[in-house]
Parts: sequence; C-alpha cells; structure tokens
Amino acid sequence: MSLIRAGLQKLANVFNSGHGGILSRFITNAATTQKNIADTQKDVIATCNKLIEEKPSRNFAIIHLLGKQWRVSDGDLLVVEGYWPPNIGDKIKLEKVLLAATKDFSLIGRPLVQPGLVNVTATIISKGLSHTRTHFKKKRRKQFMRINFQRAQQTMLRINSVDICNKINEAPNNVH
Repeated sequence: MSLIRAGLQKLANVFNSGHGGILSRFITNAATTQKNIADTQKDVIATCNKLIEEKPSRNFAIIHLLGKQWRVSDGDLLVVEGYWPPNIGDKIKLEKVLLAATKDFSLIGRPLVQPGLVNVTATIISKGLSHTRTHFKKKRRKQFMRINFQRAQQTMLRINSVDICNKINEAPNNVH
C-alpha cells in the first residue's frame, strides 16, 4: 500500500511542479526535438547522397512486376509467369520500385520510390512454357476421374543493373 501511495505522490508532484505543469514541459521538449529532428534529417540525407556518389557497394531493389514483389540485384535471373508482351532480346526499364538499398542505407517508397531516383534495367532472355502441372480429380465409388494438364507461359529476365542515379530530394535527371 505504501508503494502505491509513494507512486501517486510522485505522479502528483510531476503534475503540480513548475509554472505550466507537465503540458508546458511536453511542448518545450517537442519544440527542441523538432529542431534536432530537422538537423538530423539533413545530416542523414547528406550522408546518403555522399554514399550514392561513391557507389561503394552492390545495390538491390524490391520491384513490383506482374502483381508480385521481387528482390533483385545486378545479374539476377527472374522467371515470371503469365503472358507478357516484350520479345526476346528487348531491354526494359522496371519502373515500379518499392525499395532501393545498399548495405549502408535504404530508400523506402510510399508506396513507390521517387521516379527517376532508381533505375532498374533488365533484358528478356527467353519465353516459353512452364513444366507440366497435373490436376487429378477423383470421387470415390462414383466412377468419376479426370486428369487435366496445365502449362503456363513464362518469361525469363536477366537484371542488368540496379542503380541509384540521383541525389535524394533533388529533381530527377530526364536523360533518356
């Protein structure tokens, strides 16, 4: 009981002490932290921009392609199921980048990373059909049995490069 009474007395002292009570302390602390947050953000962005210029490590990205999300880096192979119009040998640019990162920092999109900041390029290697999938249905004691075979279209892509091109919070370079 004495512990509860001591805790309540400390709580009452926090609310009653000072000129404006606890609310004014929160407001003054929030104002000072806002300034610190702004400075911290500028420092982080400057550090990331410096790392982008140096290009010290291998980049990777998470892209959205044909309804699925893929983690890709330079030289990766993707096998995508479903019909897709590009032909073999076509070089394409994958625009829907959800996240781009190196070992030092990450750029997370809301929902996509800023257009023009990250370039993910790929080449269509092959198009064909997947392995045969067998669908077997049977109802026991009813003399019912069906076997269906299914092959889906597939496209194989090689990721040529994942590049973080521009500095963060700058206008994109419109060089094509």
